[in-house]
Amino acid sequence: MNIVRVVNTIFSSNTYVLQEEGMAWCWLVDVGDVDSVLEIIFGEVSVRGIFLTHTHYDHLYGINRIVGLYPECVVYTSEAGKEGLYSDKLNFSRYHDDPVVFTGDNVQILHDRDEIELFPGEFLTVLETPGHDKSCLTYYTRGEVFTGDSFIPEVKVITTFPRSNKQDAARSVEAILKVAEGRDLYPGHGEVLLGN
Repeated sequence: MNIVRVVNTIFSSNTYVLQEEGMAWCWLVDVGDVDSVLEIIFGEVSVRGIFLTHTHYDHLYGINRIVGLYPECVVYTSEAGKEGLYSDKLNFSRYHDDPVVFTGDNVQILHDRDEIELFPGEFLTVLETPGHDKSCLTYYTRGEVFTGDSFIPEVKVITTFPRSNKQDAARSVEAILKVAEGRDLYPGHGEVLLGN
């Protein structure tokens, strides 16, 4: 699997494009700067789904444009994440003078240990990692783990938001460190950490 990192213009959040050579589709982990994503997936490749690590503005502000371009695209999130998708207050976008309320309805709720087949024989597993926000999910494959803001190497998890919880964050970091062993780590901000 080929993974391309996009550093977004808003808060330097990361969007990841997951591709497999010869496949007519790709997947996104979070979605920010759409033009940068389109440059990577040009041609006949469609976006099959977006895995949201959590529903904060800097990780989802490109969602309506992507789903407008790819109407079959499924948005994957947690139950709390779905609430955030449809609330510019919960996703904080109203405080950035750029209210984002999801206009689609193709949302799939994920739970701990759910699995989605990305490409033939390549699965992504869900890990519920609340703490930074109630909506936080971490995703991992055979060789990679996508942590969003639940774990950013050498950065303390921010737990000062209304739907944050310090104790949950500590438990989530512990769970993430276990699955991250032997995998490349792709955080919501900052550099990719190869070969843990």
